[in-house]
Order: sequence, then C-alpha cells, then structure tokens
Amino acid sequence: MNTSQRIFAALLVTATTGSLVLGAAAVVSAAEGPDDAGRRTAAVVESATGAEAVARVPGEGVSVPPNAAGTVEARTADGGSVSISLPQTKNVPGRKAGKGTTVYPGAAPSTDLAVQATPEGGVRALAVLKDKTAPREQRYALALPNGASLMATDTGAVVAVARDGKALGGFDAPWAKDANGKPVPTSYRIEGNILVQSVRTTDSTAFPVVADPKWLDEAAKGATAGMIGGCVGGAIAGGAGCLPGAVATGVAGGVAGAISGLLGR
Repeated sequence: MNTSQRIFAALLVTATTGSLVLGAAAVVSAAEGPDDAGRRTAAVVESATGAEAVARVPGEGVSVPPNAAGTVEARTADGGSVSISLPQTKNVPGRKAGKGTTVYPGAAPSTDLAVQATPEGGVRALAVLKDKTAPREQRYALALPNGASLMATDTGAVVAVARDGKALGGFDAPWAKDANGKPVPTSYRIEGNILVQSVRTTDSTAFPVVADPKWLDEAAKGATAGMIGGCVGGAIAGGAGCLPGAVATGVAGGVAGAISGLLGR
C-alpha cells in the first residue's frame, strides 16, 4: 500500500468511526429523550412544590394514571371518589421521576403535565407551561358523585358539595410560579363539572411556569361542621341554611368560611 492509499484508508476509518460515534449518540439521545424530559420536568415541578410535599406512595383511594388520557382518582370525605381528567391533547405514558412525581412529557402543546400524591392523602395535578406559546388555560373535567356540584369561595378555593349540602372535598386556592420562583397571577372558574385554571403571564414572565390544582379531601371532613356554624352565625346571605333551597351565594359563603379555616387562612 503506497502513501496515498494509507492516508485514504486512515481517513476512511476516521470518518467511519466518527459516523458510528455520532450515530450511537443519536440513538442514545433518542432512547433517553422521554425519560430525560421526565427527569427535567420533575425537577422543575418539585422545585415549585417542594420535594417534601410529594408522597412516594399514594394514600388510600388515590391513584395516578399510567398515561395522560387516564384519570386521577381521589377520595371524598364520605368515602366516595372523584375522578380528575388531565388537560391532555396527546396520550403519552407517564414517567415517575424525582421524589415521586409522575410526568407526562409533551401531553399538550408546549406543556408537560404531572401528578403528585401528597403526604396528607390528597393529590395535585400540575401543568408546566414550557414557553410563551403554551395555552394559558387548563381544563380539568371532574366526575363527581351523583348530584354533587362545584362551588367557588371567596378565598379562590373551590369546593365540591353533595346534594344535601355536605362538603365532599375541595381544591386549594390556585397558585402558579415562574422559573425564578415568582408568583404568577392565576385563578379558577367553574364550567359545570369542569375546573378551569387561568394563568396570566406577561412579557417578563420567566418560563417554564408551574400551575397547580390540589384536591384536599381532608378539608371536607371538617367543612360540613364549618358550613353549619357559618350558616347559624349568619354567614350566608339571603338564606337560612346550607341545604338545598339556600341562596347559592350563601352556600358559597358558608363553604368559604369552612375552607378558609381549614386551610389556615
């Protein structure tokens, strides 16, 4: 083999080796992509919620879906259940990462979704808005016990109320944080049995933004007594009690008092 041939052979080996290395890297990147995305999102979410706020094992009656199209199951104060559908547009598998957060990478446009069981036996669903193109509203459809309905309170929290006026559980007042940990304005509205969380970002908002509805069934265990106390104390406006027939705003006022006290507000 002459000098020219040796140089050509060396170049061929180098080019082939480089291609193999790059190809292998691409394969590894493709293989690790979803898990890597899950780990990154879990880190973002747990930074916002605090890792201590995550239960590695869900409480009784709480279950986390294996994919984004499944439903989050949680218990109600009377031993029943409520189902929460995630605001997904793509049915991706969940990946458990971090301290116990289940992440659904890319489950909605420019949005990752996540679910955490909480130490007190509740559960939270989270939306991670990755950039300014992400939807600013997240819609969580609920399957409530027959005859139950959602009511807003003056604290921003939302409570599920049974037909007889007893509180079944509720969503803590909403919050959202940007990448710097700064609060982002957010609120709930109710459309039938759909909980809609709106997040109001600005040009100065640092992405990603984490937003969180958190279901609390423990709150409801004392809410009924709190509602009755509120009604007797004149907390309802225009009604005599928190049972069907009371003015809707009055019931909401009674529930608000109960939830406010239970959440330490």
